[in-house]
Formats: sequence, C-alpha cells, structure tokens
Amino acid sequence: MKKMFIATVLGAVTPGVIKALAQLTRESGGEWITSKVIKVDHHFAALLKIAIEEEKAEQLKVMLKSEFPKLNVMFEPSHCAELHNLRAVNFNVDCKDRPGLTRDIVDVLVNLDLAIEHMEFNRVHVSVIGETMFTSKLTVLLPIEVSNASVLELLEGVSEGLRANVI
Repeated sequence: MKKMFIATVLGAVTPGVIKALAQLTRESGGEWITSKVIKVDHHFAALLKIAIEEEKAEQLKVMLKSEFPKLNVMFEPSHCAELHNLRAVNFNVDCKDRPGLTRDIVDVLVNLDLAIEHMEFNRVHVSVIGETMFTSKLTVLLPIEVSNASVLELLEGVSEGLRANVI
C-alpha cells in the first residue's frame, strides 16, 4: 500500500539540486504527486507530496536527509481531503490593483466554504496606462452542486472592472 507524505525542503540553490531530489525519490521507489518550488535570490523552498510503498517511506526520508545534509528537510503526514463530491476548477482573475484585493477575493471563497487548493497572485506595473494590474490564478475545490458561473459572478463583484474566467 502506498503512503503519502509532505516533504518541505529549504536551502541554497545549487545546480541540479531539484533534479537530484527527484532522482533519489524515483530510485527509492517513490514519486512526486505534486510539487511546488519557489526560488528567491539564491534560496529555494520546495513543497513535495510524495507517494511511496509504506515499507520504503522511512528509508527514503533518511536518505533525503543524509544525501542532502546542507538542506533543511522536514516531513509531515499527508491529510488527503475527501474528493468524491468535489471537482477542481481553475479560475483566472484580472483587474486594476487596489489595497485589500487579495483579502477580498479569498474572503468570497472562504465565506462559501470553498477549499482553495492553489493560489498565485501577481502585481505588475503597466507603464503604458500608468497603473498596477493585479492577476491571479486559483484552483478551487467546488462541490458538484455549485456552478462555475455562480462563483465567477461573486468574484466579479469584488472589484469594479474585475474579469474572472474559468481556465
């Protein structure tokens, strides 16, 4: 039976480090189900959801720490949500930036008791129009009975000129 756990890896960026982490996981019989890697300056943080046969899990954890002694590696059990009545929907949101916009978007979704699986927000100054534009990509778990259109309508009500669509 496969066991799932979350590995968080922090450290300095070195050539091939992500590839080496993935290779060690594969060679140990594991696979990355989901991975998110963020780089800032010369540092990175990786969040990895790993699946591996239960009897090999502890060995992989020990190997990750011993093979990469300069990295900070932490492990947590994976708590997979029940997905039988849920579907993942990807939304894109674009509009003129304003203070509190991110909070207002998250509040709309949380007030509907929707689970946010992933969110990425960016602000970009557009010199041609002299304003900062806000763009985001969200993955939200929607119950089967909640329509995409109803969520889009609520998101578009967050700010004047906000455009939301399903991607």
